[in-house]
Amino acid sequence: MPNETNNVEVLASKNENKEKKALVKHKKALQKRPNPFLYYPAARIYARLLCKFKFNMVESGERVKGPALLISNHTSNDDYKFIAAAVRPARITFLVTYHFFTFKKLAPWLNAIGAIPKYQFTTDLEAMRKIQYVVQKEKGVVYIAPEGTVYGSGHLGYISPAIAKMVRFLKVPVYACKIEGAGLGNAKWSVHKHKGKVSIQTKKIIDGAESTTLTTDQIMERITSYLTYNEFDFQKRENFKIKGDDKALGFETMFYKCPSCGSEFKLRTEGNDVYCSECGTRATFQDDFTFKWAGDKQYFENYSQWYDWQYDAVRKEVEKPDFKMEAEVDYGIDRPGVDNYVKVGHGVLTFTHDGWDYNGTYMDRQIHEHDDPLTVFIATLKAGKHFELPNRDGHNRVFYPEDANTSMKWHLASLALSESLKQ
Repeated sequence: MPNETNNVEVLASKNENKEKKALVKHKKALQKRPNPFLYYPAARIYARLLCKFKFNMVESGERVKGPALLISNHTSNDDYKFIAAAVRPARITFLVTYHFFTFKKLAPWLNAIGAIPKYQFTTDLEAMRKIQYVVQKEKGVVYIAPEGTVYGSGHLGYISPAIAKMVRFLKVPVYACKIEGAGLGNAKWSVHKHKGKVSIQTKKIIDGAESTTLTTDQIMERITSYLTYNEFDFQKRENFKIKGDDKALGFETMFYKCPSCGSEFKLRTEGNDVYCSECGTRATFQDDFTFKWAGDKQYFENYSQWYDWQYDAVRKEVEKPDFKMEAEVDYGIDRPGVDNYVKVGHGVLTFTHDGWDYNGTYMDRQIHEHDDPLTVFIATLKAGKHFELPNRDGHNRVFYPEDANTSMKWHLASLALSESLKQ
């Protein structure tokens, strides 16, 4: 038995070393601008037609030319399609989370269009070097969504001041695209996409000279003031409808707290309805994506208000000195050539003011991993599936709680603690 255990550990170590070498080789490859023979048909024809007919996209504003940094708010998983379809004439180099470069079929395509791999919510010097090379040496345009993730709140999420430092470092103009409407017909939690209206407005918010003379606070003000949006204000201005009899499906993967009885993880959905299995409170999505509540009591007009109320409740829990979340989880990592995360362990994950602690197995051996809260800004989220912590040892790490719908609370709690520590 000891020999078998040793063999497993040696094999696991060899696999880890092989993956690390492959990662280093990939990350240090010479950065190329997008291949025009692939980029233009994909962006100008495929993405444009898709966005026009499937999402009813309309674009306006300035044309973008390099060298430049291009940023936008992050409203949905299809934002990169909107950017590729709407922004012209530049060939855009996209910053993409490293995880997608591990996909067997997707990775060659990402490399062909010159995408840059980046670890989320952590310092990635190699990605920064490639961004600098593209904009300063190649006179290209690099696109970044500085929120770092799709919050799914219906309004602008937290943007790290690191983006302002990047602007000062790169010394190039900054263009911003405000995306509105995608968080309705294509909400983060939606099982099905619905046609509504998506608007893309592009504007140069900082010129080359200002990028070095403005303070970081002034740069942040330019960025946040332009990108600030509210999906429901946009819907009211444009007065478009979102049809369908399945608009509520998936809502319970992000919204878990009942506004009537306060119970958690008891929300259910069917068709256009959201209801609490504990107390029976029910709301129906209307064609303007607002709620119609059954009974006399009206709680929230829309899901954006529900999100803010839910986050405020988590924030109050996190503020308590004895705050603690704990659950049994499966431990997953990304692996090159596998189009998903691979589960490699099982254990208990604990989250307190002291940070994150995982105690359990990893590739058939017992481990303990600790993450300081100051090094983890946010646990990013795959609604109803898992939540992720920043890269460690060349891997993205994901945790699958026993009740997958609790992932949203882990995500919000991590955001609340991080924001309190940065005040």
